[in-house]
Amino acid sequence: MKSKLVSMLTSAMVLTTTTVVQAQTTPLTQMFPALSGVSLTQEQQTQLQQLSQQTLPEVANVLTEEQKTQFQTALAEGKGVRVAVLSVNPSTQQQKQIRAILQAKKTQINKTLTSQQKRQVMQNLWSLQQQGN
Repeated sequence: MKSKLVSMLTSAMVLTTTTVVQAQTTPLTQMFPALSGVSLTQEQQTQLQQLSQQTLPEVANVLTEEQKTQFQTALAEGKGVRVAVLSVNPSTQQQKQIRAILQAKKTQINKTLTSQQKRQVMQNLWSLQQQGN
């Protein structure tokens, strides 16, 4: 169950994230849409907002300068992180590095949420997948 949640959180981050160029101004539920409707404490909101602010720059640091420009352009056009990453044609090595970054983030998210919140996230992920996001 735990590994399934971790896998689903990664999917949510990679497959359904809609964001803008600067993560600092991105609402938490835009960066992590599966958290929509999940009641979070102020401490959890702060922790997850920090993760949100770290994620895009870490992904961008894996890319070449040309890829960063393409990545940021795709994000600015409202494309999700998954589409933005794919649009830069990352090498196999870059893909591995990006997966590692996202794996670390989902582990941190998992540690931040209570059991009840994790159940809500799983329900949200199921709904998002049903919607085709």
